[in-house]
Amino acid sequence: MSETVIRYVPALGRRVREGTWQDQGISGYWKMQEAIRDGRWDEAAQLGNYFVDETLVCFQLYRQWVADLLAFLRQRGVEPDDLAQVDSGIMTKLVRPDGRPFDRNLMWNEFREGVESFVAHCHREQADEALQSLDAFVETWRQLHDRDVDHTYGLMHEVIERAGEGAIGEMYDVLLIPLFTWRYEKFDIDKHPWEEALRLLMQVCIEAARSHLFGPGRRGDMEVLEYDDRYVLRFDPCGSGGRTVRGDEIEGTPPRMEAPYNWRVSKEPHSWNHFQEGVCLYCSHCITLMEEMPIDRFGYPVRVVDPPRYVPGQPELAQKCQYTMYKDPTKVPAEVYERVGRIKGELFGSVANDAPELPDAGINLPGSG
Repeated sequence: MSETVIRYVPALGRRVREGTWQDQGISGYWKMQEAIRDGRWDEAAQLGNYFVDETLVCFQLYRQWVADLLAFLRQRGVEPDDLAQVDSGIMTKLVRPDGRPFDRNLMWNEFREGVESFVAHCHREQADEALQSLDAFVETWRQLHDRDVDHTYGLMHEVIERAGEGAIGEMYDVLLIPLFTWRYEKFDIDKHPWEEALRLLMQVCIEAARSHLFGPGRRGDMEVLEYDDRYVLRFDPCGSGGRTVRGDEIEGTPPRMEAPYNWRVSKEPHSWNHFQEGVCLYCSHCITLMEEMPIDRFGYPVRVVDPPRYVPGQPELAQKCQYTMYKDPTKVPAEVYERVGRIKGELFGSVANDAPELPDAGINLPGSG
């Protein structure tokens, strides 16, 4: 592994970890371990602080999603007392492994204190203590992150229970337009050259995978493959939707479609599930956000998504998730459009597609990426 460089990128409004794409596919966890063992103490401390930068994007995003999901259910006529009972029922399923209730703000504080302890041990050149602190704060983040994902999924399940699968598209309009505005609008070829946009797209995609703790053992690793015409990222598992359909290998809990959760996956054909059953409601946001919305605005998807699926008796469908990003967005195959109910056209970019202005995101997320 190469030495890490972290610098501020104006297009994203925040710092990023630089390096080759293959190097970027290595988690911050392993980078910190290597830096400690090599005695690169300042680098280890810098990586610890940067881990907070990456995770903050996820933490604040889920604050928006939980609030918007609760608001959407209220708008659908769920009475306040009923909604409070539903939400409380979800939270009771999210207790921590030691039996304590899930308190996200308390856990975020524990996580931040853990990073501070790690950095202090690095500055004192205390290798054993630094490695112990590293394991502790990454585990705290994993538990916090995974329960935030479960909370959003439990609320999405309630949307189907109350309003049917047909309401999921409307639900995603509420959840994703702010996210699309601050994160994906920059991938419009009418606003940024694609060579520049593709670098940013790869950067934020890999960062997200690291912060969601993708990969074996949930450390934040992934496969990064390059072909003549595209990049492919593979996740085994994805730390959000993939864990949802496969179960939690660390805590030993089942897929969220099974007891004690019993949360639903899609059964009916929709564009947001590629017209196939078994796509989890959380995974569907990737299809909507990265394929449908950019196709409708720009004439091309920014990422092609192959999600895992939950189909009883077919566990092989719940394996690796994959993203594909094309080096020329106008060369994305026509079948990618067809599986979200679109037809590939000849016009590319928001101007040519007469895309309307997006509303103000109205949220305060860290940076614009």
